[in-house]
Amino acid sequence: MHSLRCLPRYKVMDGKVNCNATFIKDSSDEEVSLPVCFDSEFQCKSSKGVRCIPREWVNDGERDCQLGEDEQTDIGPCFNQTEFQCSSGGRCIPRYRVLDGFPDCADRSDETTSLTCIPNIEFRCRDNGRCIPRSWKRDTLYNCLDGSDEIAMLGNETCAGGEFRCHNAKRCIPLELLCDGMDHCGDCSDEVESCSEPRMFRCPSEPDKCIHWSYSCDPYIDCINSTDDQKSLLGFKCSKKHDGLDNKEKYCSIPRFNLMDEYSNCDDQSDRCYKNGTFMCTTCLDKQTIIAHRQICDGIVDCPDLTDECLCGEATLAATRTQPLCSSVCYDPGEEACKHCERGEIWCAADEKCIKRTQVCDHIIDCPRSGIDEKWCSLPDV
Repeated sequence: MHSLRCLPRYKVMDGKVNCNATFIKDSSDEEVSLPVCFDSEFQCKSSKGVRCIPREWVNDGERDCQLGEDEQTDIGPCFNQTEFQCSSGGRCIPRYRVLDGFPDCADRSDETTSLTCIPNIEFRCRDNGRCIPRSWKRDTLYNCLDGSDEIAMLGNETCAGGEFRCHNAKRCIPLELLCDGMDHCGDCSDEVESCSEPRMFRCPSEPDKCIHWSYSCDPYIDCINSTDDQKSLLGFKCSKKHDGLDNKEKYCSIPRFNLMDEYSNCDDQSDRCYKNGTFMCTTCLDKQTIIAHRQICDGIVDCPDLTDECLCGEATLAATRTQPLCSSVCYDPGEEACKHCERGEIWCAADEKCIKRTQVCDHIIDCPRSGIDEKWCSLPDV
């Protein structure tokens, strides 16, 4: 079987076969060129195909293109948001290489020039004013000589637009790092099931432990106290019978990205929400959470905004077990809950306190006397 191997783009069409491996002859990197070069790359002239090299290699004193045009070209103005232009020679280098202690420009101008850091994009080191990407802050690697990029976040520090604040309040990460299967936050909060395309499942009672979604609905116990049984997670749920250890049926929470394919994880195939191009499921009023039609008014809270249970109509609601919860939500002025809470909040009468809707079914009992916030989140045993 032929295995896949990834090469840096600059090694394609570089005149050397890089794909060969033990017992495998593969010269595809010299036979098929890249379709186009990115803005961050420079295209070498070639009769064989397209070769792309990093822009910072242009005018760096080393010939990288076969014909040497990378050392004979005026690359033009540098990209102000990402590059710094050497005072002489016209070379463009990444902004984070300025004041990093290593001269990249022939005239050393990158080590004698101070940049004005770009707000919301860069972080300014306290020692010499070096500008580094904000995503490098608190990544456990010291990029500033004085370590100022690894100082803990302040309690009132906010993240910039396009960033996610980790639940442990240790760092802000770019939104594109969410749900990529890697724990960038250190507490798995960037990989939780609330993401639109999660790749990992966080054990409810072990916030530092992530398992693959496929493990969260198998016959084996992967989280302590069997919390990967998923009886009390919001979102799409269905029953699934296993032929494994005990041959018992169990409830499974299906991540949103699995609802969009042609494969089924549910015994009734209800998770095929986009069957033949037609949307077969329903969406909560938050316009994000997808659930099955059978989950509406079934006495189990499945929508983060409670709309699957609290908009069922008086007759239906009175017959469901979630009526005490729904009657405690402040919807309109004049209601008992609105005498104590803001609109959208839940009035815990026994505890004489208001809680937010996000505190419902979060595995934390915020109304200890009544347990109203966690009482109607669990599915019955099957």
